[in-house]
Amino acid sequence: MAEMRLLLVLLMLPFLGERGSGFSPEARIVGGTAAVPRQWPWQVSLRDRGQHVCGGSLISHQWVLTAAHCVSSSASLKDLRVQLGEAALYSRPRGSISVAVVRAIQHPSFTGDALQGSDVALVKLARPVPFSSTIRPIALAPPGSEFPAGSLCWVTGWGDVQQDVALSEPLRLQEVDVRVVGLDSCRKLYYPEPITKNMLCAGDVQGQKGFCEGDSGGPLVCQLRDRRWVQAAVVSFSRGCAEPGLPGVYARVSSYWAWIQRHLLLPGHFRRNFSRG
Repeated sequence: MAEMRLLLVLLMLPFLGERGSGFSPEARIVGGTAAVPRQWPWQVSLRDRGQHVCGGSLISHQWVLTAAHCVSSSASLKDLRVQLGEAALYSRPRGSISVAVVRAIQHPSFTGDALQGSDVALVKLARPVPFSSTIRPIALAPPGSEFPAGSLCWVTGWGDVQQDVALSEPLRLQEVDVRVVGLDSCRKLYYPEPITKNMLCAGDVQGQKGFCEGDSGGPLVCQLRDRRWVQAAVVSFSRGCAEPGLPGVYARVSSYWAWIQRHLLLPGHFRRNFSRG
């Protein structure tokens, strides 16, 4: 087996999403640009003892979607908080909110290894948050959603801008456009690692566009023909950071839609802090 250096990006429906107006000319994520405030109001920062460890997306007044590997069962809930409405990390602008976490639920099929799939988790906030121009949920792609190869989508986060190169001050949220890559092509590129139908691959043929360490759990969003935004997938893993010809691998939201909805509609059924069901 050829040696594969995989970077696991570890920092770690209700409303249909509407992207804020405005565009930014700056550079970064990997190969992206700094997002204008309010452009991606569902983006959140998951923090452990005050430090950003993962991204995530607000999907209702009290729930955040992230990657399962972002909420290790060995972590302590009292150390976790979610920061909402913040375009630049740690800036705490007026209207931003920091909320404690009361529950983190990994998908029951998650084995602890993102490469094996089911890399999704739900985080319940200690209290419902009000929606505003900077805090708004994203709609989730329902079962049967298709994002054909070549579809243009966007991924956002505060992760490294190159491998081992951290985002510089003022730590503005980064955005980058990526194209969906067909599963058959993605399987060939990642062989012998298993790329399943519950994953989605997206990147850039030339490389230098995609996510990196610190972006895990963040949303990949795509705009429908009627201009509504939906979350297609969750940042999971990649080989390196936006390597040429290698797409990033995401957990496909539509594959887990029913599981997500079950937890959102039936709160309070999980007695342990971290649940596998």
